[in-house]
Amino acid sequence: MNNKILYLLIVSFFLLSNSNLSAQSQNITILSIENSDRSVDLLYEKKNPGSYTLTLEFSNLSNCNVSTYEKVVSEDSGFIMKLEPLNKDQDITYSMRYSATLGAVNPKIDNLFRYILPFKNGKKIKIFESESAGEKYFGLKKSVDWKSYAVASNKPDTVYSMRKGIVVLIDNQYNDNSLLDAQFTSRRNQVVIEHEDGTFAMYKGFQKDEIFVELGQTVNQQTELGIIEKYNLKSYRLDFDVFYLSQDVVNSQNNQSSPDAKNTYQYFPPVFYTQDGRKRLESGKEYTVFVNENI
Repeated sequence: MNNKILYLLIVSFFLLSNSNLSAQSQNITILSIENSDRSVDLLYEKKNPGSYTLTLEFSNLSNCNVSTYEKVVSEDSGFIMKLEPLNKDQDITYSMRYSATLGAVNPKIDNLFRYILPFKNGKKIKIFESESAGEKYFGLKKSVDWKSYAVASNKPDTVYSMRKGIVVLIDNQYNDNSLLDAQFTSRRNQVVIEHEDGTFAMYKGFQKDEIFVELGQTVNQQTELGIIEKYNLKSYRLDFDVFYLSQDVVNSQNNQSSPDAKNTYQYFPPVFYTQDGRKRLESGKEYTVFVNENI
């Protein structure tokens, strides 16, 4: 029995066009085990927390009938698939490349869940809908479902989690822009949290070394995440949004993805608890953060 490690060739988060999340090299490795019956078991090992859609693409394949395969992996390690030989007297030979995209494709979103605004209970905030940086600065087409929010402050407030989940990504490499009159910058520290229903919350705009949570940590609603950054000469700013991974075409009968299928991130506008009841956020309006023991 021969064990072969196939190192990650492509790891892409393909996250939202306005994000600055970097690909993490060798987050997932694949182990191939050649069995005595000439079949091949493919296993994986994953370093970072969170769910990933793992896509395998085979080429130069002989003695086996498979072209692409897609599977959601969430544990630290596990089984992917078995390659079965068409002719039991011959070995399977193949080349393979694979990619891992953060998120489970087309999750069953809990539309009834109500989020908490990402600041301390009782704080009054004014919401602005963030502009699409790709559209405004780079001439890209705006996503039809674009929905990202921003809150400006005159002081370094604490940012709180909107929903229980697991911290799956932390970016803490950038100094603030307090000496610049910036209109836009992609160099912002951020935290991404995966929720139980497969959605993610991105919180963007933390002071460097002022993020309070750790990778893999489970947070509850109103867990302190960190301190908001000085965005420019005028104010502090937090941007936040909720999104999930979707795919246009998947062959559900054999769990193989269509060659034309494409993973993309879709925005999801949650309903929030506020002091005035349950609301979908509107740009330019003020809301007061509200949470009680029942919530």
